[in-house]
Amino acid sequence: MTNENGKDETLLRPYEADGIQELDNNLPTWWVGVLISTSIFAAAYMLYVHGLDGTSIKREYAKSFLVKFEVQNSAGGEPAELNAMIGNKLSVDKGKEVFVANCVPCHGASGEGVIGPNLTDEFALHGSKPDQIFATIMAGAVEKGMPPWGAVIGEQKARLVTAYIASLKGSNPAHAKAPQGDHD
Repeated sequence: MTNENGKDETLLRPYEADGIQELDNNLPTWWVGVLISTSIFAAAYMLYVHGLDGTSIKREYAKSFLVKFEVQNSAGGEPAELNAMIGNKLSVDKGKEVFVANCVPCHGASGEGVIGPNLTDEFALHGSKPDQIFATIMAGAVEKGMPPWGAVIGEQKARLVTAYIASLKGSNPAHAKAPQGDHD
């Protein structure tokens, strides 16, 4: 049925605002299909990422860094710069400064372990070689609660901390946490 203005009254909504009436058209089916598909995808993606332990930015970063680090080290073993820093007292002292500023809350002032593992014994959760320590500092151990420090302190400071941690081996501080991980 049409009104005096030639509009189909069956499509007009029963209210008016400032002399304007709204038509009650259905949404296009393709648009409704896209909306429903997007909603289903979003729900499935959220379930996968948060409910089923799917991929995350932190895990992807950690994986990409470890792959990069393993490729760099596969040709020539441990980086020469890292090995040179381990025996250098100045590097160890600078590494201690970075360690005290960032690592003490979890690993203790002497590396004895608080929340994090003891860094002074011959056991290690993620490897005790300098390149493994460096990789753990840079990429973290998200599943164990250690954040990736690479983006925070950078590669150079991570090398310094690695030198300091390597110097802690065998220091046996008082109140050291029980051994965790694998023997060297």
